[in-house]
Amino acid sequence: GFDRLFNKCYSVSASGNTIAVSASLCCISRTPFFRYDVAYTFFDDGSVKVSLSGNVREDCTWLPRLGFELELPLKSNSFSYFGRGPIENYCDMHHAAPVGMYESTAENEYVNYVRPQEHGNHNKTKMLKIGNLKFQTDDEFEFNVSKYSAATLYKAEHTDELKTDGKVHLRIDYKVSGIGSNSCGPKLMDKYQLKEKDIDFSFSIVPSI
Repeated sequence: GFDRLFNKCYSVSASGNTIAVSASLCCISRTPFFRYDVAYTFFDDGSVKVSLSGNVREDCTWLPRLGFELELPLKSNSFSYFGRGPIENYCDMHHAAPVGMYESTAENEYVNYVRPQEHGNHNKTKMLKIGNLKFQTDDEFEFNVSKYSAATLYKAEHTDELKTDGKVHLRIDYKVSGIGSNSCGPKLMDKYQLKEKDIDFSFSIVPSI
């Protein structure tokens, strides 16, 4: 049911400059597989710190990815980042993508696979600047900038079925599992699967002109 997920909210509270949410991820008529707390802390300089902590259900299978998906205006098309690049890379496909400072656009990130699918990920990222926003962390995150939402890519069977919606879709992920070759080869190896049960992830969004 990972393709039919929704967030169930249990509580929302505000204290000082922090909004805290307690919620879970699940699909219809299923026990939640991820219970989490997320806090948004706002500062005088306009920056926001996002802190996510949670637990994946013990009997849950490995997750394809875990993170946040945001919609940005089309003018936020170009970006720069410090992480693995310049080509797409994943935890099981990254030796040709050294860590460094790179620039790109949503158009350049698209990989024209015969069947539309996941593309354009970058891991080992510490900073991403897109539009007037800068995403940064003391640790690292993975990200993807695309003209298409994850749902659009999932539904399209052929490239002519891909339709843009006039927005830029940004994913900021805690981690992304490897892509593997199970469509025509062996299944994804355990060491490349996101199997962690205790999640602790934070990043900051800073206004940048």
